[in-house]
Amino acid sequence: MVTTPENNDQTLSPKAIMESFYYAYRAVHQEDPKITHMFAEWYQVNGETVHRLALMNEIARLRDIANQQRLSSRADRSIIQRLITRLRGV
Repeated sequence: MVTTPENNDQTLSPKAIMESFYYAYRAVHQEDPKITHMFAEWYQVNGETVHRLALMNEIARLRDIANQQRLSSRADRSIIQRLITRLRGV
């Protein structure tokens, strides 16, 4: 997976940005996005024309959501495991 440093990093290739978006989107939605580089700093994402900066912000937002989902699922498993342990002790 490609990591994107700062949102204003002009050295990232369109391919790197598209890969970052792909993996972030997939982690949250469990489906593949449709993304293409149109020209200059413009991309087509799921039928919508998006500027590179907006896309970089969306990548960061999706990564935050994916991290929250992972933390939440860990906490849920921990609670369930404690309940199972209590029930076994009864």
